[in-house]
Amino acid sequence: MEAIQPTLAAPPDEADIEPWLRLFDRLDATLASAGGPEALRVFRALGPRRFANAHRRLLRERQRLVVEIESIGVCPVEGRMLSPSGTPGEGTLDTGYENLAEAFARCAPIAQGLKKFALKQWLLERARMHRQHALFLAT
Repeated sequence: MEAIQPTLAAPPDEADIEPWLRLFDRLDATLASAGGPEALRVFRALGPRRFANAHRRLLRERQRLVVEIESIGVCPVEGRMLSPSGTPGEGTLDTGYENLAEAFARCAPIAQGLKKFALKQWLLERARMHRQHALFLAT
């Protein structure tokens, strides 16, 4: 009787790597802009724990994203510098969250192609949550 070897998904090609790196950069940019003076004023007006909760959630997403990105074969991203397209200070806080939602959504089809269905679901849930956050901040 032969042992059945699990089939591994093919490593991502260059076209699939770029959206992951952009998502990572976008997450870092959102973290930076969420700690800026204008964002702190907005968060303070929304409640005493709003900033702490948002910051903690973004940090947890970043930690999971690092693990997920490295598990699919993308180069290590810790210590990576922000690309010029991911610089903080672009627009308002709600725009930053909307851009982050779009970045999460762009990676979901790639995760599905890699047969990482739980990752795809997580990415889509994060995209939905960040869109709602952006709408809330815009009002």
